[in-house]
Amino acid sequence: MARLPDPTGSLSPSAQMLYDQLIGQRGRIDGMYRSLLNHPELTRRVSDLGTFLRFGAGALPDAVRELVILWLARQVGAAYEWVKHVPPAKAAGLTDTAIAALRAGQTPPDLDATQQAALGVARCALELRSIPENLQETVIGLVGMEGLIELVVLVGFYRMIAGVIFAFDVPLPEGAAAPF
Repeated sequence: MARLPDPTGSLSPSAQMLYDQLIGQRGRIDGMYRSLLNHPELTRRVSDLGTFLRFGAGALPDAVRELVILWLARQVGAAYEWVKHVPPAKAAGLTDTAIAALRAGQTPPDLDATQQAALGVARCALELRSIPENLQETVIGLVGMEGLIELVVLVGFYRMIAGVIFAFDVPLPEGAAAPF
């Protein structure tokens, strides 16, 4: 088992400040960030990007961002990411139908044009292939150039987080059931 120790009982003053900041932004810190806190400076940098992508004034609508995160979590089997992002997805307006379809590994039937195009970009990013020109132009028309770039980085970021979760056997949040 590759699970890392929970360092929160012995953090340096600067790492404790980071921990307190993370709790302030996210409400609570469990599994993944507790594992990363074994390297506080890296945690700060990962958190900065994660905070921008999730809570910043980015170019992506919340529903698009959360759709892509759930889609990615299902594609790579990252139960932790799935459990953590179903509540924000619902709050962002994703329907129970869409969430159930994603959980089943299917494309939701009730997506709008922006959401459909975003999943097309996400597929390309996850499969490490070029985005077709017509899809790229469509997405730029829908969410702008910054939105297009955020989609690709979002997929890479959450794929990286899934790697941390799997590599260090990060458990599901307390009380959560395995979604797939």
